[in-house]
Formats: sequence, C-alpha cells, structure tokens
Amino acid sequence: MDKKCARSAVPPSVDPPGTKCKLHRPFAFSSPRPRFEQVEGYLTVAEPFLTLPRPLVPTRRTAYKPPLMHYGWRVPRDLLLDYARQHRLTRKWGRVLEECEYMERAMIDINKKSGAGIPSDLLKLQPTSLGSPEDFSLVVTLYSNYQLKRRDLPSEEQFNVLRQGLGIEGPPRWYLDDEDWVWSRW
Repeated sequence: MDKKCARSAVPPSVDPPGTKCKLHRPFAFSSPRPRFEQVEGYLTVAEPFLTLPRPLVPTRRTAYKPPLMHYGWRVPRDLLLDYARQHRLTRKWGRVLEECEYMERAMIDINKKSGAGIPSDLLKLQPTSLGSPEDFSLVVTLYSNYQLKRRDLPSEEQFNVLRQGLGIEGPPRWYLDDEDWVWSRW
C-alpha cells in the first residue's frame, strides 16, 4: 500500500522556526493600535515580504492575531480588465457585470486555461495597503497567512504556471491586506 508523504509543515514562503527579524508597525505588535494615518507614510514605501516573518504566522498561543497577509502577485487592473474584454467575460446571463466581477472571472479563466489548477477557494483578488494610492492595483492571492495549515496549498510549479499565464515577472510575495491590517484580539 502506497502512503502519501505529508507536506512539509512550513511552506518555503514562510521563515523557518527560530528566524528573527525586526518588524515595523503595523507588522510588529504595538499597544495602542496604530491609526492608519500613523503608518500610511511607511506603507506607501514598504516592500512586500519575500518570505513571511514568523511573528505574522497566526498562533492561538498569543492573545492577539496578526494582520492578514496575502501571498501572491501585484497585478495591474488594466491587465485583467483588458483580458476580460478580449475574452468576453464582461457579461453573465445577459447581465453586464461590475469591473471587480469580471476581473475575478478573468483571473479564474487564466487559472483554468493555463492549467495551473489552483483551487478556486484559494485564488482571490484582494486590494493591498502597500504601495501608493495612485498606483492602485490588486493582488492575485494564492493563499493567506491564516491558510498555512491547509494540505492543498499550491505548489511552486503551480505558481510558475499561473505567473506565466498572467504574464507577471518575479516570485510571489506577502502583501498586507487593505482592511484587516492591524493586530487584534482573537
């Protein structure tokens, strides 16, 4: 009888246990909670993490849960909007869709046509707090820091297939969520 090997407990996108790093607000826990105006300047110039720092991995051993982080790529809105228009994904059952709806349909279509096979419940479009507000773009999310224990996380090969399908350069990174960006009680 063949047994499947268990997936590594720590994906390569997460710092290994024991790794130390200095984090700035809002990534580092601070009391009182910072207001957005206090960290806005830092967030406009902050780069997304290549690997997720250990303090941002959720654990019930702490009284507070870390901010929501998304692992994926920044995608220009125009890329998804143009794809949706070219592939006639702007209507469903005769109804004209909202921009966000047909951008999601474009992303799902690219995932299917490229053969990446990333589960649709993991693949999402999310706004991020990182970067300047003028350069508003979305993050194609492969998974979040709250989904790290799932057994069906996409593989590096699936990442590369989807990346090529989207026409994006570089590896996926960790982006701060636009709404759930502060530490909060469980």
